[in-house]
Amino acid sequence: MRKNLILKKKITENYLKKFFQLGAIVIDLRSKTSYQQAHAPATTNIPFDQLSMAIPALQQINRVYILVCESGAISSMAVNMLRAAGIEAYNGGSWQQINEQLFG
Repeated sequence: MRKNLILKKKITENYLKKFFQLGAIVIDLRSKTSYQQAHAPATTNIPFDQLSMAIPALQQINRVYILVCESGAISSMAVNMLRAAGIEAYNGGSWQQINEQLFG
C-alpha cells in the first residue's frame, strides 16, 4: 500500500510539473500577509476568501490552474470550486511542496 502511495505521489508531481511547463498558472491561496512573507517564485496570490470573485477572470484567461495553500486542504476545496465553474484546476498541495517540485 505504501508503495502505491509513493508511486501516486510521483505521478502527480510529474503531471503538475508538466502542466507548469505547458503554461499552467500556480495560484497561492494564502493571505496576502503570508504570501508576502514567503512564497514560491512564479506564483500568483489570490487569497481563498477572494477566489469566488476571481472566477470570471480565471475563466477568461482559460488556462490550467495549480492551486496551493499552507497544507493543501484549502486548495482542495478551491479546486472543487473552480471545477464546478468549468475551470481545469489541480491541487498542488502546500506552497512549500510546489516550490520544491517545480523550482527545487
